[in-house]
Amino acid sequence: MFDKVRQGAGTLKAINKLRQIQNQLSKERIALEENGVKVTLSGDLKIKELVTGGQDDKTIAEVINKAYEKSQKVVASKMQEMGGGLQGLLGGLGS
Repeated sequence: MFDKVRQGAGTLKAINKLRQIQNQLSKERIALEENGVKVTLSGDLKIKELVTGGQDDKTIAEVINKAYEKSQKVVASKMQEMGGGLQGLLGGLGS
């Protein structure tokens, strides 16, 4: 019985840690400027700024896609930094 209580407490810790990480990532800004197009994304992958510079849709789409790729790498790195102890918190949740 106490194992279930401990497991529940560990799960709650993991959820709180994930919320904290999510909040920190939403404040992160990743910018990319290329071919007259500037895209700024938040760490939760939302476009915060888009300056097209009169470019065509294909160029704009290419720069946005590159910005997403860049932001995914930044987010992965931040998740690893912030969530280093997260694996232990999750315990046997994935097993």
